[in-house]
Amino acid sequence: MNFLKKLAVTVAAALTVSIFSQVSAAAVTFTPNFTVTSEAAVLINLDKDIIVYEKNPTKKMYPASLVKIMTAIVVLDHIKDLDNTEIEAPLVVFDDLYGKNPSSVGYSRGEVITARDLMYSMLMASACESAGILAYHVGGESIPNFIDMMNQKAKEIGCTGTNFVNPHGLFDENQYTNARDMALIAKYAIDNYPKFVEIATTTEFTLSGTNYHGDNWATIHHTNAMTLKGEFYYEPARGLKTGTLDESGRNLAAMASRDGNNYLLVTLGAPMYDAEGYKAYEQYTDHKNIFEWAFNTFSYDKILSTTDEITEIPVKLGDNAEHVLLVPEEDFSTLWPNTLDISSLKREINTTGYLDSDGAVLAPVEKGTVFGTYTLSLSGEELCTVNLVARDSVELSQLEYNVMKAKAFVSSFWFKLAIVIAAVLIALYIVVYVLATKKRKRRMKKVSAKTRRRM
Repeated sequence: MNFLKKLAVTVAAALTVSIFSQVSAAAVTFTPNFTVTSEAAVLINLDKDIIVYEKNPTKKMYPASLVKIMTAIVVLDHIKDLDNTEIEAPLVVFDDLYGKNPSSVGYSRGEVITARDLMYSMLMASACESAGILAYHVGGESIPNFIDMMNQKAKEIGCTGTNFVNPHGLFDENQYTNARDMALIAKYAIDNYPKFVEIATTTEFTLSGTNYHGDNWATIHHTNAMTLKGEFYYEPARGLKTGTLDESGRNLAAMASRDGNNYLLVTLGAPMYDAEGYKAYEQYTDHKNIFEWAFNTFSYDKILSTTDEITEIPVKLGDNAEHVLLVPEEDFSTLWPNTLDISSLKREINTTGYLDSDGAVLAPVEKGTVFGTYTLSLSGEELCTVNLVARDSVELSQLEYNVMKAKAFVSSFWFKLAIVIAAVLIALYIVVYVLATKKRKRRMKKVSAKTRRRM
C-alpha cells in the first residue's frame, strides 16, 4: 500500500501533506489543518480503497469494544442463519464478566436467544454477554478456541500489530491493536459481510422474546451518538462500533456517505475527560471534522493518462522516423485535494537498462514496447511509478540497415583479416611473378647464347 512518514508542505495556507508507502503501491496521505484529538486515526475512501489520512497508524493501542467487530466476523463465518439459530447462554460467560462492570442488555444464564438478537445487541448496544455467548457457541463450547479463531482471522486479513484475548473487549494488557489494523478489520467486515453492515448501521432495534423475557421486551439504540438525533448527530454518519475504557480512551469506527462518496474512519484514544475533569466526547468532533474535510476537499482525479507525451528517445535505422514518443502504459487516478496543483509533483524518467550506450534504440520498434519508467513523487515520497511505452511503431529502414551492415562488416575483424590475407596473397603473387619472370629471362638468355655459338 512500510507506511507513514511525516513530511509536510504548505499548500494554500491550508494543507500539510505527508506521504507513506504501502506494500503494493505508493500512496499519498493528507493532513488537515485542524487538530485531531484522538491519539491515532485512519481514514479510508471506500470507493477507491485509498487511505487518505493517518495519524500514528501503527501505534500500539487498546481496542476496547472495537474487538466486537472481529467477533462478528468470526461469527458470520460460522453461523449462516442468524434468525433460526438459538443459543443457550452458559454460566462460564457470566463468570468471566463478573465484577468487571461490562456493558449489557440484561441477558442471563440459561436464557435461549437467537444469534440474530445476540449480534444486534453486541454490535449496537455493545453487550459483552452477547459477545461471550456467541464466542462460546462458535468456539465449540470453548471461548479460548474462539479467540484462536479471531487471531487467525486477523492474520488472514493482514493485521500485524493486533492480538486478541477475549471476544468482548474488556481491558487486558495483552489485547492490543493499532489504527491501521482496526481499519483493515472494519473494512474487511464492510466488504465481505452485508449482514454485518446491516446490523452495525441499524440505529434502533427491538429484541425478541426469550424463555426469560416476553416479546419486544427491550428496544436498543446504537451507541454511536452521531447516528442518533441529539447533540452529536451527524447526518452522513452510519454505524459501526464504539469502544470506551479508561485504559483505551474513547474509540470509534464509523462510516459516512455524501454525494456518492463513502469513507471509513477509525479513531483510537480520544480523551475520556477534558482539562476541567468533565467527560469529553472528542471522538465525535474528530469524526465530524475529518469527514467534512474529506467530503469538501477531495475528488477522484486522473493524474496520468496514456495520451500524455512524457518524453522521446532517439531511434536508429528508423524508416522516416528519428525518434519515438513515450507515453504512460496505463492511466493513473487517485483522490486529490482541490487545493493542491498537480503540477507540484516531481516527475522522474528512468530509462536505465532500456537504451543502448548512445541513449537510443534500434528499429524496428513495436508500439507498446516498454522503454523505461515514470515516477511521480511529492515531498520526496513516491506517489506512483508507471511504465513508459512507445506510442507508435517505427519500421526498419532497409537501406540504412544495409549501409549499417556494410559499415559494420568493413570495420569488423574478419574483414580486416581478409584484407591482410589478400594483401599477403597479392604480395606473394608479386614475388612469385617477379622470381618467375627473372628465371624465364635467365633461361631465355642461356638459350640465346647457345644459339649464337652454333651459328
